[in-house]
Amino acid sequence: MSQFSGVLQLTDLDDFINPSQECIKPVKVEKVAGSKKGAKIQIEADGSYIEENDWGEKKKLEKASITLADCLACSGCITSAETVLIEQQSNKQLYKIFREKKESAEPENAPFIVFSLALQPIISLSAKYKISPQEMSEKLNAFLKGMGADLVLDMKVAEDLSILEQQDEFISRVRGRKEGAKHPGPLLTSSCPGWVCYAEKTHGNWILPFISKVKSPQQMMGSLVKDYLPTRLGVRQDRIFHVTVMPCFDKKLEASREDFFSDVTECRDVDCVVTSLEIQELMEENVEFESLFGEKLDSITGGKVDISSNSGSGSGGYSDHVFRRSALEVWNQTPGPINYKTVKNNDFKEVTLEKDGVVLLKFAIANGFRNIQNLVQKMKRKRCDYDFVEIMACPSGCLNGGAQLRPEGEQTSKDLIGWLEETYSNINKSDLPEQNPLLSEILGSWLEGNSDKRTSILHTEYHEVEKMTNNLFIKW
Repeated sequence: MSQFSGVLQLTDLDDFINPSQECIKPVKVEKVAGSKKGAKIQIEADGSYIEENDWGEKKKLEKASITLADCLACSGCITSAETVLIEQQSNKQLYKIFREKKESAEPENAPFIVFSLALQPIISLSAKYKISPQEMSEKLNAFLKGMGADLVLDMKVAEDLSILEQQDEFISRVRGRKEGAKHPGPLLTSSCPGWVCYAEKTHGNWILPFISKVKSPQQMMGSLVKDYLPTRLGVRQDRIFHVTVMPCFDKKLEASREDFFSDVTECRDVDCVVTSLEIQELMEENVEFESLFGEKLDSITGGKVDISSNSGSGSGGYSDHVFRRSALEVWNQTPGPINYKTVKNNDFKEVTLEKDGVVLLKFAIANGFRNIQNLVQKMKRKRCDYDFVEIMACPSGCLNGGAQLRPEGEQTSKDLIGWLEETYSNINKSDLPEQNPLLSEILGSWLEGNSDKRTSILHTEYHEVEKMTNNLFIKW
């Protein structure tokens, strides 16, 4: 990829690294039966590797490929996958699957291509083309279906489902506290893969109990597309190729986790992730933008939908929605407008619910690794009294994701972020997640009365990544 996540250059963490000996598998050497001495490897002037066996036979070795799974298994960095060209998560893969569908001699066995659009890329592209987000979503629908997509879905339903599950998780956690017990520490959101990867690799088992087990909206949408949609449409699951359009490169890393691969169906929840930058490139290569005339996005339950947003932050509004529902159900309080107080910088904010001078709930939003580090250190010193923290690795959250479009001309990053935030706040607000009629329809026909399936489909686990102690990883 030629573009990199801006957040990686704005922190004091040493996570912005180029491919090096720590994260490259240069060649793959197969053991030859009957060989006593072993093969000799020599490097040619052009950098290629030549293997010579005991009998003097030579052959050129192929470079071994790096996959996102390799990056997840490596504790040498956080997000260096962004610096590696990963073929299975790029426009190249999209061209391949579109071509495969077009050339298929058996339409009933051809790929059934489903795109799921997050709201942040739609807003980013609308800034580029100077049109409303609603119009941008319709043009994207027309473009992707012109390329060969069968459905272009709005991801809002998955975002609401993720928030709904996180509300239930938090309320269960609060009600399970023993009276007089010490503060157990905050519940930390898990929808940002950059933050989760950092936590797994840097803090491991110490911090994992605090991280929400609820899947991110991207992976929640993967469950809907691969488990709910086949039943509704009568399409075989193995035909569905699911692509998400997301605001950050790290979502590619998330989709490649082994936790989101089914051994039973032998497929991933999300087959390919493309970003705002990659969609822009795809459009510039294949269509005259002004010629696009589309229609509203598809709904996963059928029909068409307008785009809408949640109240709260441009990262989905987790903090606001969990705060409001838990205040009502646990403390029987109906909060008015939720006004955050800025702490130290604009990317760290907190809000409290008080009654008779007693703090009942204390929530925070922490964006950017600088604030994440401060929060974690506070937790380690047992001085963190937050009940819930919405965490995103990118400063300003998902609207400023590392794969969103860049400022142009004299526009500054600050100006662009301000425009994105204002545009997000002006998009029509939907019902509260717990009142979303689509969720009632989906959950009623899909997971009603099956708590085990609901847990396995909508939740996941995170894992400590052991530090590598191999002498080869010593930096001289």
